[in-house]
Amino acid sequence: MFKSLTPKDAEFYDLFDKISAGIVDGAEMLVKMLDAKEGTAEFPIKIKTIEHQTDQTVHALMSKLHKTFVTPIDREDIHQLAVHLDDILDQTEAASSRIDIYCPLCAPPEVLELGSVLLESAKLVREMVGLLRQLKKPGRILELTVEINRLEDQADYIRRSTVARLFREEKNPFELIKWKDILEYLERATDCCEDVANVTEGIVLENT
Repeated sequence: MFKSLTPKDAEFYDLFDKISAGIVDGAEMLVKMLDAKEGTAEFPIKIKTIEHQTDQTVHALMSKLHKTFVTPIDREDIHQLAVHLDDILDQTEAASSRIDIYCPLCAPPEVLELGSVLLESAKLVREMVGLLRQLKKPGRILELTVEINRLEDQADYIRRSTVARLFREEKNPFELIKWKDILEYLERATDCCEDVANVTEGIVLENT
């Protein structure tokens, strides 16, 4: 009876890996969208598809969590990690949809830089999540926590400095409002990466 209630640890870890892979795919697609000179209409659709597929994986993980009696790591940690991972892709998709809805004019060069920071953060999150299977070897996870926090600080600086420059230089108030909003969604996505890093760091410290 209890055998069905104690699945192998890999079942949760495999779902986390699938979610984090979707996050990287979404971030990569967003960077391509930001870098494209024309024909960007396809990118929001692709990102939305990735977001929808990843949502399904998150739901599958939550369902498994509710049905599992013994979990490989603390139940609340699994829940929080899934929520924050989902948030990254939600904010990424929100940024792409705002670009699609607003149809802003020429993008500030800093926007692509911020998107690249998000992509780098997403890749580190994917690596970090993959290392959860090796909690007894916490060194690399703790290194990644520091690096993801550094990237979040960098993203925050890019957003603030870009908005400040646009307030000084942008003559079209509508363009200012559009890009301010888009930049905020991009930066929030890196905030969510930091949230994942903080939860993962807590898991490591609790289990070593």
